[in-house]
Amino acid sequence: MYLVPALTGSYNYGLVAVSVLIAILAAYAALELAGRVTATRGFARSVWLCGGAIALGLGIWCMHYVGMEAFRLPVHVLYDWPTVFLSMVAAVVASAVALFVVSRKTMGVLAAAIGSLFMGSGIAAMHYIGMEAMRLPAMCSYNLRIVTLSVVLAVVISFVALIITFSIRNQSTSFSLRKTLSALIMGLAIPVMHYVGMAAVTFRPMSMNPKSLIHAIDISYLGLGGIGVVTAFVLTFVCFSAILDRKLSLQHMEMALAEQRHHVELERQRAKTAELSNKAKSEFLANMSHEIRTPLNGIIGMTDLALETELTREQREYMQTVKLSADALLDVINDILDFSKIEAGKVELEHIEFDLCSCIEDALKTVALRADEKGLELLCEISPEVPASVLGDPGRLRQVILNLIGNAVKFTEQGEVALKVQLDVIEEKFSTLHFMVNDSGVGIPSDKLESIFESFSQADTSTTREFGGTGLGLTISRCLVQMMGGRIWVESLVGRGSCFHFTARFGESTCQSTARPVMLAPSVLVGARALIVDDNRTNRRILEGIVSRWGMLPAVACDGEQALTLCEAAIEEGRPFSLILTDMHMPKMDGFGLVERLKANPVSSSPTIMMLTSGGQRGDAQKCQELGIAAYLLKPVRQSELREAIIRVLSSRDSKESALMVTRSSLREPSESRKTLKVLLAEDNLVNQRLAARLLEKRNHSVTVVSNGKEALAALDAEAYDLVLMDIQMPEMDGFEATAILRRREKATGKHQQVIAMTALAMNGDKERCFAAGMDGYLSKPIRQQELDEALDSLIEPEENLSAPSNPSPTPSDSVEVVQLLDRIDDDRSFLAELVEIFRREYPENVKAAQRAIEGQNPGDLQRVSHTLRGALGNLAATGASAMAAELEAAGRERNLLGAQGILDKLIPELGNVLRALEALCPVAAQ
Repeated sequence: MYLVPALTGSYNYGLVAVSVLIAILAAYAALELAGRVTATRGFARSVWLCGGAIALGLGIWCMHYVGMEAFRLPVHVLYDWPTVFLSMVAAVVASAVALFVVSRKTMGVLAAAIGSLFMGSGIAAMHYIGMEAMRLPAMCSYNLRIVTLSVVLAVVISFVALIITFSIRNQSTSFSLRKTLSALIMGLAIPVMHYVGMAAVTFRPMSMNPKSLIHAIDISYLGLGGIGVVTAFVLTFVCFSAILDRKLSLQHMEMALAEQRHHVELERQRAKTAELSNKAKSEFLANMSHEIRTPLNGIIGMTDLALETELTREQREYMQTVKLSADALLDVINDILDFSKIEAGKVELEHIEFDLCSCIEDALKTVALRADEKGLELLCEISPEVPASVLGDPGRLRQVILNLIGNAVKFTEQGEVALKVQLDVIEEKFSTLHFMVNDSGVGIPSDKLESIFESFSQADTSTTREFGGTGLGLTISRCLVQMMGGRIWVESLVGRGSCFHFTARFGESTCQSTARPVMLAPSVLVGARALIVDDNRTNRRILEGIVSRWGMLPAVACDGEQALTLCEAAIEEGRPFSLILTDMHMPKMDGFGLVERLKANPVSSSPTIMMLTSGGQRGDAQKCQELGIAAYLLKPVRQSELREAIIRVLSSRDSKESALMVTRSSLREPSESRKTLKVLLAEDNLVNQRLAARLLEKRNHSVTVVSNGKEALAALDAEAYDLVLMDIQMPEMDGFEATAILRRREKATGKHQQVIAMTALAMNGDKERCFAAGMDGYLSKPIRQQELDEALDSLIEPEENLSAPSNPSPTPSDSVEVVQLLDRIDDDRSFLAELVEIFRREYPENVKAAQRAIEGQNPGDLQRVSHTLRGALGNLAATGASAMAAELEAAGRERNLLGAQGILDKLIPELGNVLRALEALCPVAAQ
């Protein structure tokens, strides 16, 4: 307990008011400084941060000392200036922390709390260090509770100040009600901590140590006023500097925005001009396309018709020259139009499901005749793992393949041109395929390997160049390949040939898995011995792989002599060949020579012979028929056509019935015989009328011709037609308007008239416009016979199959490869009955185990039981069910239990079909 009474002090309220005003001014300066520190970057930000911290710290420090001087004691008070300076440093550091925190891009509650802790501690340190600087004949004692309260108040006030400052730091106005109120609140709150701290101290008289007065100074009213004036000046200067800097920044920003708006407006004008230019260019190209294609349609079409009539040799040569020239002109027009569309960004890829093998084979057939005319072998090899059906743009893929194959044929004088397709990458719902086009042509110099993909560039650019072309084909191919998610490159050696590579990404077909489905071979193919005779090693390898996958047993020969030797050896072994697949054009002994030698051999067992040729000549088919050749097919042969032809010739051989020679035409006859239609042709051009009518009449269709859309609608009112071929551009009423009226009428009747657009418009969006107008198909002029057939087939075949179920379930007889199974067990029906009994007993348990594994989320058990089931089904030659079990096993391995249930649901009825098929083979087991 103190015995000496405490000194009694009093406040000078004028100085108290001054201290509060300085605090408010410091608060306003803090708000202005926070905005400048936030808005600036780099060196300017550092300058504002350091200068602002000094100015703000000086303001807080001045408020503190004016407040201390406002408290008057009955003794004279001096101040130790080093300690005073240290308190000023504490104020500056606290101000720097505050400005740094509020100028950050974001400030969460945690950041604000940490910042307020440092800032409040700094202000409290400034206050109590300042108190320690007092030199007077008295001793200071502190009330710990009030000191703690003052520190807490300092932290809380700092937290509120940081939140307020951060919230209004980006205000663009210098004076606003919100900013003024915020400055008042902060200015009134800051002195609260000071005066609470002053209330915590008690002064009791005691003698003063002379040593403590070494650095002591006296602060008079004049000195105190000077400090206040300097502080006010500094704070005012900082505020006006911040206001001026913000105004200059706003003006600079407004100028930048005005310049940016000017640039945007210029870009908008340029874009509008470019759009109008592109529109004009597109319209010009569309009109040019129409104007050029319309007469070309007549030239090419009529030439085709003329070439099918009886002509003298000289006349045929003339007509073929016209045909080649017209085709070349059409290729040039197509290249230029495609390049223009790609340049304008008007090319969009389709995303439809298509048969990849058919797309590739169709492309090869287009150049097959040109390859044969040069004596080249045109080969195609598609790896078994390549998907049969994919999602993508078949037209653009065909275009790239045609460009590369066409170039290879053009630059190759002898040897072969081969296309190979492999599976490159498998992703979820996507596959990347790798296409390779090899040729044995002239090759490309190494310095030209990159430039050949540039516009209007060729490997040979001299005026005496031997090969023609626009130089756009590879450029277009590169752009299309990139749009298909792939890349294109070339490897080449001069004089050794070239290999063009490209990859393309396709979506997974919705009707099958990514792997090419196994084509179940009929019994007539399984085990049949076939001899492949071809002088081209690549072609032999391709054919050998194809027939092996069908279950046949192939042997190969490189020429006629080797083929004869193999035939004789096979007869001596008692295993003669059932089928001979021979090429027509071979050195030393051609295909006809081989057949004549075989027919002349009395020991020969007369195998079935099929002739394959790259390009037939007049009289070849007749000679084949005279020699008794069973089939005559043109290369490249579709795998489906080759398979169908082999099945036909081997089946007719086994039945001992005489049959006509199988050709590509005869393979199509069963379906084409049903395609007799009543067609309405709406076309205003006389040449195109005659051409289209003739093409349709040659296909046994009846044709009615009208000249515009009004006449077409009148004809449809008068009688019914199976199909309307509608030109787009016609006088009085065009095809779009006529189709729109027709579709409106059909809403009342409920009927649907098939309409195919027939137009010389071939620009981007024309096809889509036709479908949007309600048309069912699209044909671009010049009309090609193959494209006409495809368009008609695509509309007719769905109608023919309406009565057929959409997903016919396999019959029991299709579920087991009988020949393969019986051959495997040596036709031992008793043994088969035992196998069937075991299968009947075990497969339901396997199914139950698989179902339990799926329901119990146990992929390991599912994989195990599916593997067991797959092995059993494979041994029983149940190929289809075995493939399903393999899918189920893969689902277990990949932990895809959701997809596994769907596979199991399809497998269960197929297992029943397998059991019934097996029981039919051994009735004893069925009992």
